[in-house]
Amino acid sequence: MVQSDLLLSHLEALYRAVVEAVTKGNAAEWGALGQNAKGDQVKWFDLAADRAVCTYLEHHFPCPVELLSEEGEPRQFGQGKPEWTMILDPVDGSENFSRGLTPAGMAIALIPASQPVTVETVELALVGDLYHRHVWQAVRGRGAWQDGQPLQPSRVTRLEQAIINCDISGAVIQPALAEVLAEARSIRSLGAATLVLVHVADGSLEAHIDVRDQLTPENYLAPGLIIHEAGGLMTDPNGTALPPIQSLTESYSVIAAANPELHAVLRQRLSTAS
Repeated sequence: MVQSDLLLSHLEALYRAVVEAVTKGNAAEWGALGQNAKGDQVKWFDLAADRAVCTYLEHHFPCPVELLSEEGEPRQFGQGKPEWTMILDPVDGSENFSRGLTPAGMAIALIPASQPVTVETVELALVGDLYHRHVWQAVRGRGAWQDGQPLQPSRVTRLEQAIINCDISGAVIQPALAEVLAEARSIRSLGAATLVLVHVADGSLEAHIDVRDQLTPENYLAPGLIIHEAGGLMTDPNGTALPPIQSLTESYSVIAAANPELHAVLRQRLSTAS
């Protein structure tokens, strides 16, 4: 099997190809746009990114791979039986990106083809910022990095000192969550889960909360490994590992924190009836 360092270099090259496609293209070259597998409106840059990904996997990726992406059905690239399953979100935060807002990112997770698709089986991960060209990477058992530097998550363990991102779009805010948000030092809602989650790993944020049962696997699989390798923790609200998935249309709630102590505080507070 291809060495992890070589695979990481190809993941980064794939990310660069997508950045090129979505920053230099335009809507005029695309025709009528439909919906993806999740029922979301497809935007021109989704198609541009998907074309760049398929071209790279077909002509440059060093081993056969099965691609799982929200842009369509599973697809295979390369000659022979796939060695890896690649779970890809080419443009996360697409509403932000369509309006010229930050953040927006790309996420790639690689899982051995024989393994189920879950956070615990991701072996290599990359998340890239589509605007600022920052890259977060991880290899299971070897650590996590941003732009080549080891990640240092926050050591804050007290809720009142924590800056937390919380996605509340379309949600009914329960009293326990409202109390957590009121007590935290500060709240953000940035609208791009992949980048928010790696910011939990790199020390920019203390935690991310999404209890809407709306987060899909391509958003959390790559960041999940990065958080784990940095020393943080991401689970469902009960503290349980997210389960193996069968489809990218499945959706979940997550709590991610920079360290296990803060994660335990959030779990306890969110499970307390008010």
